Amino acid sequence: MFFLRVLLCHILGLLALKAAPSSIADFARKAENREPLSVVFFGGSLTFGANASDPNTTSYRGLMTRWLREKYPNTPMTFHDAAIGGTGSQLGMFRLDRDVLRHQPDLVFLDFTVNDGAEESDSESLASYERIVRELLQADAAVMPVLMLFKWHAEKPDDPLPPRHVEHLKLADHYALPAADVLSGVRHRVKTGAKPADLWNLGDGAHPGDEGYQLFFEMVRDTFQKAITTPASPAIPPQPLFPDLYPVRTRTLLTKSMPAGWAREKTRRTSLWFDGLASRWMGDVMTARPGSPILKTTFRGSMVGIFGERDGFTPPIRVWIDGKPVPASKNAKGEADDLWKLDTSRFAPPKKGSGNLFLWQPLARGLPDGEHTLWIEPVFDGTSQDSQLRIESVCSAGR
Repeated sequence: MFFLRVLLCHILGLLALKAAPSSIADFARKAENREPLSVVFFGGSLTFGANASDPNTTSYRGLMTRWLREKYPNTPMTFHDAAIGGTGSQLGMFRLDRDVLRHQPDLVFLDFTVNDGAEESDSESLASYERIVRELLQADAAVMPVLMLFKWHAEKPDDPLPPRHVEHLKLADHYALPAADVLSGVRHRVKTGAKPADLWNLGDGAHPGDEGYQLFFEMVRDTFQKAITTPASPAIPPQPLFPDLYPVRTRTLLTKSMPAGWAREKTRRTSLWFDGLASRWMGDVMTARPGSPILKTTFRGSMVGIFGERDGFTPPIRVWIDGKPVPASKNAKGEADDLWKLDTSRFAPPKKGSGNLFLWQPLARGLPDGEHTLWIEPVFDGTSQDSQLRIESVCSAGR
């Protein structure tokens, strides 16, 4: 009986210890013990490494991968690139299961700060970002938020931090996470002599060259080292810091219930750039051609978007939610434009077989939480005979 009581106390003690999410220090201990580890880089183009001479080796992600392998040479590690350029946490929360959690990550480097809109602080994007953080911690992954920047953020190093950075730093503090504040680190280097033009040296104000990524890496590496030597204990507070708008999410695959007149096709296997390759992020798509009927479906939640792929010939669409037209935009006179333009013609001239990219198009946020109808009409008037609307899923979220 005494032995059973001791064993029970030991088991309860272990369960109590695991009640706290994993930390960077826990990851380091596993690495020192040579345990197999999984690392995911989750974010946008600055995580992928756009403009790096070789994104898999000279981006911050590539440099951090090499450094971890060299620091723990006898530890089996797998590294997963889950970065899609031009996307933020709203799409990220729908990709979380497929692109991150299925790898059973021990460590996740989390981007999205600038892609969520550095100068903004809307509640919907804050809710989606925090939902990602909470679910990563619940999955027992160590999490390091990485707060990136663009060239114009470095050019005025004495400016206040942008609103999104302020909120994401508050959120990291709320969960006791070590945030790699790359923006503040680069601004400090600029104050001591570094020149933004030498870091963003390829004529692109968003994505630096190798010199900039080297600096980004140093900020992340130093944060990792500090998190080992001054370990904190991440926590999942009962209440989120921001309103929890999206605890329930649904990615409805349209190929499971295709209407007549639509067809199922494989995703394309080429793209304008690597992190825009649709086949990396989705399965088969449902396609409409001239003559295909309006897509009529339902969703539940307070926000909705479509995920699929596009090219230079992708037709515009009209959208109705609950029977009411949803305008794509308004002009200077306040007049609504009901055509949602989805093609890639601003990136490359329309040409058969080219211009392929993923498509993520938010359609509505801030809806009354509940059941809604969604109609999508492909508008083929004046389009090419090669025009197709290609949608993989309807993504909705709410309470």
